Amino acid sequence: MCADNVDIRIEEYLACLQKNLSKLPNAERDELIEEMRCHILERIADEDQVSGDVVSRVLTAVGEPKQLASQYETEYMLRQAARSRSPLVLLGSTLKWGTKGITGFVAFAVTLAGYGCAAVGYLCALLKPILPERIGLWLSPEHTLTLGYWNGRLSGTEVYGISVRPPISFVLGTQSATNGPVREIGDSAAW
Repeated sequence: MCADNVDIRIEEYLACLQKNLSKLPNAERDELIEEMRCHILERIADEDQVSGDVVSRVLTAVGEPKQLASQYETEYMLRQAARSRSPLVLLGSTLKWGTKGITGFVAFAVTLAGYGCAAVGYLCALLKPILPERIGLWLSPEHTLTLGYWNGRLSGTEVYGISVRPPISFVLGTQSATNGPVREIGDSAAW
């Protein structure tokens, strides 16, 4: 196979990859394209004889340009999120990652639950001095432990916040009505 044809196929592949890496900064994109060019040329040089089949096999082994670009963009996005330490950037990055596969979706769900729990904890800390008899760590007759807000009713009791019930039950939001009054953990007058 003619060296010009090999170069043309490699350049077409790299142009497609570059086009799909549009979300990366120019410097990082250019560096990545050069690394890929070197990698492809090394793999072709390792072959005894260069033919169209060899070039096709090497380019196939390297990966589809769109999929490769998607992986690199996801890695870049997650690196940026890790550097920024901003909750919104991290949540946005995991949401974008979550649209690309099961692992990303699980990471997004865990991140969302973590930030939700943190928000409930902060709200409880801020509101406890204002509403001391309604904010706390509550225990229901069903042995559900909840950090959050109690509606104050003895029948039709509802608690809003983070709820955990053994063996495996976790709720971030509203716990359903309980069969009796809740008690605040740590409040000796309630016992």
